[in-house]
Amino acid sequence: MLWLALAVACSLAIAMIFKYGERRGLDRTAVLTVNYAAAALVSAMLLRGSDVDGGFVSSAGLLVLGVGLGVLFIAGFYVFAYAIREVGMGLATGVMRLSVVVPVLASWVLWGEQPSIGQSLGLVLAGVAFFLIARTTPTTPTALTGPTSSPSSHSGLYAALVLGGLFLMGGLVDVAFKTFGEVFAADNSRPLFLLFVFSVACLTGLIAVVGQGLRSKAWPSGSAVGWGVLLGLVNYGSADFILRAIAVLPGPFVFPANSIAIVMGAAVLGIVVWGERLSKANWAGLGLAAAALVLLTR
Repeated sequence: MLWLALAVACSLAIAMIFKYGERRGLDRTAVLTVNYAAAALVSAMLLRGSDVDGGFVSSAGLLVLGVGLGVLFIAGFYVFAYAIREVGMGLATGVMRLSVVVPVLASWVLWGEQPSIGQSLGLVLAGVAFFLIARTTPTTPTALTGPTSSPSSHSGLYAALVLGGLFLMGGLVDVAFKTFGEVFAADNSRPLFLLFVFSVACLTGLIAVVGQGLRSKAWPSGSAVGWGVLLGLVNYGSADFILRAIAVLPGPFVFPANSIAIVMGAAVLGIVVWGERLSKANWAGLGLAAAALVLLTR
């Protein structure tokens, strides 16, 4: 249970760092770029001197998948951070977790993996949950406020579009991992593939940061770099700890427990720490999301 608890804690820390960064006006792109640089460095250090099963066969298809996934990694986190600013940590995290619907549907359409009755019910519940979560209300920042802490004034439709983009990007990341497992995993090392993806994400962000700096003459602050390093460490930890949890606990318990704890934990932290407000519809949506996650991950 320790590994599972640490995985949940790291995932919640990611959302908290994003929330803090948005409140303090940290350079979002810089934080994400340093995050992936740190994650790639940790990954490379842990791989050095260890036995790695398989290699890395640089076929055109694998390179395209890796580059696409690297771009999706940093773009998805960018949208996640933006969604946290627009609708709050609890709702953004709930939608991010619901994106598991996308790979379930992709597995059905692309690989002929028929969803079970429970998974089909989970898909329906997830759709209803998304509708309820997307019915946003303005957040009231009452704690740890900063210079950019004013609540969003965008319409409910705009918030729904942001959450929809987050849902799609999170799902596409999982579909890309599924593609790697189905097509390339037999001949390639997953750790080496992840290192490649982290490196692509870092390079993508670096290009954006340098371009922005040359145009505006404004470069990332030391604070953005520091929080980026911390984000990279907990980002890597969230993946490492969940793999360790799966090794000692049954998957049908680990995946729903991890997702539900993150969804509910993010909602509670958003309220207690950041003063976010959730409507009754939002709470109902989060409850349905938890039920959907149990059904979809079994």
